[in-house]
Amino acid sequence: MKLTPLNITLACILVWVISEWSSEQEKIMSWGWLLVLTVFLALIDLGFRLFFKDLKRIWFLQIGFILLVGILMVILKMQ
Repeated sequence: MKLTPLNITLACILVWVISEWSSEQEKIMSWGWLLVLTVFLALIDLGFRLFFKDLKRIWFLQIGFILLVGILMVILKMQ
């Protein structure tokens, strides 16, 4: 499996959520939602790989996708 921005993002999210479970604070998300997020990101990554064969183009598009989703999340959270 080739390293792509979505794979890196998924790994960071998994490490963050699992490390937070040992704390006594409220949980960030349940196991079910974590599984849904993992499957969703894996399918999006697979879709990018099927449509675009050039690894350099995949990197640019996935970084753009991550930035777009992040910006939309901030905008929705502010409202």
